[in-house]
Amino acid sequence: MRIWIALILLVGVSFLSEAKDKKEKTFLIIFNSEELRSHQTSSAKIELVFLDNFQTKSYAGNSDAALLITVPFEDWTECDMGKSLIILGDNRVVKLEEVAFRIIDLKQTDDRYANLLSKSSDDGKNGKKKTNLVRL
Repeated sequence: MRIWIALILLVGVSFLSEAKDKKEKTFLIIFNSEELRSHQTSSAKIELVFLDNFQTKSYAGNSDAALLITVPFEDWTECDMGKSLIILGDNRVVKLEEVAFRIIDLKQTDDRYANLLSKSSDDGKNGKKKTNLVRL
C-alpha cells in the first residue's frame, strides 16, 4: 500500500513539474502583396512549409498578407526566422527574409510595450505635471 501511495505521489509531482510555462515565441511575418505576386506564391503556401513543425496561422484579405508562427523554443530571433528556407511555387528554395516584408518578434514587442507602460505610470506617480493657469 505504501508503494502505491509513493508511486502516485511521484507521478503527481512529475506531472506538476512538466506543467510549467512553455518557453515559446511567436513571430508575426508581414508580406507585401506585390512581392508575393512577383514570387508567384501566397502566405498560405508559405504556411504549408512551417505547418509540420510549428503552430501557424495565415491571414490574407484586403490588406497585406500576414503569417503568425509560434516556435517551441525561446532562443530564436528574427534573424534565425528569416534564415529559414521556404519553397516557392516554382520549386525554388529561398530564405524567408527574401520574401517577407517584415518579421516581428511579438514576445520582444510585448516586453517593450509593458516596459513603456511601467515607465509612463512611474512618471505619472512621481512627477505630477504642473500647468500654468491662463486667465482670460
